[in-house]
Amino acid sequence: MSKNILVVGGTGYLGSKVINHLLSRGAKVSALVREGSDSKELETKGVQIIRGDLSKPETLLPALKNMDAVISTAIGYSNRKKGDNLKNVDDLGNRNLVDAVKQANTPRFVFTSVLNVHQAESVPHFWQKKMIEDYMDKKGVPYVALRPGAFLDQTPKNDFYAGGLKKGNLKVMGTTTIKWTCILSDDVARYLAIAAMDNTIPLGRMDIGMTEPMNVEMLAKYASEYSGKPIKASALPWAIIGSVFSFIGLFKPEMADLKKMFDYMFTGKYVADTTLQQKHFGDVPSVKDSVFRYCEQIGLSKATT
Repeated sequence: MSKNILVVGGTGYLGSKVINHLLSRGAKVSALVREGSDSKELETKGVQIIRGDLSKPETLLPALKNMDAVISTAIGYSNRKKGDNLKNVDDLGNRNLVDAVKQANTPRFVFTSVLNVHQAESVPHFWQKKMIEDYMDKKGVPYVALRPGAFLDQTPKNDFYAGGLKKGNLKVMGTTTIKWTCILSDDVARYLAIAAMDNTIPLGRMDIGMTEPMNVEMLAKYASEYSGKPIKASALPWAIIGSVFSFIGLFKPEMADLKKMFDYMFTGKYVADTTLQQKHFGDVPSVKDSVFRYCEQIGLSKATT
């Protein structure tokens, strides 16, 4: 019997991929979509559109009716839409959703968290995920919190690496040598879909990443192997770039948040323990395989053999 799954954040970059994985597994998918948001692409896939808003608790309980699970990929700190912010969406919105899940007795809530949030009180949008994990514990909802590392890929508009890799000159902020856990968004989406549909995936928190942490030098190395062309990696000094972030952060809080995120990641502590991932989802993606798939995704020319 197919399961009824509600996706919150389904019009976003990660959420749309989650929906694709759910549909490929035969789920009956619904998406909570705000009034005014374009849902045509989801509708063409056969997704049921339910109009609602995390900031409006009265819209959430009806959306959860007869759902076997709910997946949340919603974020507000990136300010994708007017009015979105860390307080309205990531804090109050997620608390409203947790309350509704509790009231509706939804059997399974799959929450997109962040790796090692319990160590990152200095990073506002990381720590907010930890606060929601704690709130789910307090409310006693049956949840799976997947904690992915940094996304190797981003939306085409905001991709960190694609342009430099294609030019053969990859310039990044801060460092090319410090390693941290990365992962492709499509892998995260697949794990989120499985966690919602497979009740053998245990409740609780789980790190998600690659077989080992990665640095920019490794990215350039494997991208060079993929393309058959040399790719140079270099870093702009963090002391300078970080100061710029701090100044802009006086006017844009999200930039101050990003500065603190990079400060934390540059400590080398942003590393996943993939033991549970291996046990419950199978083989953990390697760095080389992930970089090769990323290169294909961004359209980097592949070496001919």
